[in-house]
Amino acid sequence: PSDEAFEAPVNAVADAAIETTAALPAATIAVLPFADLSPDGDQEYFSDGISEEILNLLAGVAELDVTSRTSAFQFKGRGLGIPEIAANLNVRHVVEGSVRKAGSTLRITAQLIDAQDDRHLWSDTFDKPLTAESVFAIQDEIAKVIVNALGETLGFDASDDIEVRVGTDNLSAYEKFLKARSLFVSRVDLDVAEDLLIAAVEQDPEFAEAWEIRSALQFLL
Repeated sequence: PSDEAFEAPVNAVADAAIETTAALPAATIAVLPFADLSPDGDQEYFSDGISEEILNLLAGVAELDVTSRTSAFQFKGRGLGIPEIAANLNVRHVVEGSVRKAGSTLRITAQLIDAQDDRHLWSDTFDKPLTAESVFAIQDEIAKVIVNALGETLGFDASDDIEVRVGTDNLSAYEKFLKARSLFVSRVDLDVAEDLLIAAVEQDPEFAEAWEIRSALQFLL
């Protein structure tokens, strides 16, 4: 069979996905799990955590309909195009990105895509020293830029609704929290999650989010 014979069905699927997203409400958005580009490929918990934090910030904007973490994360590693994912999730806009954590440096790349025509509305790369302050600052900046970009298109101003919850200034405690939260959400290795949370609150006794997850975890142990 000719190449055209194989390309036709693929193009038909892509065209159908784009046609589907064209009919979706514009104020719908999903945050996909960010890719882990760290040298050892062992920072998935961290990249997942960053994308989840951005999702939570966007969910606080009343004008946006944000897809849940469970729905958005099911497409991790499936290799589908953005229009297809958007059609499956019934959203018009998609946020995707990557995280590279190496030594004392952090690089986060994020982009906002209009799935109707698979067009980038915004993208940027953030290079920062690896500190808790930097992590929260990047999350705040990404969420605000996304809300501003959508607000200009959709006619609303909600940048003031973005407020990062700075739970701790202890990077080690924050990383343990992200690992534990990933295990808690997946309902695996809950004893490990408990140990991580104990260590996190020992490092920062005022880390409220870690205490919250640890409290919820008690019902599963």
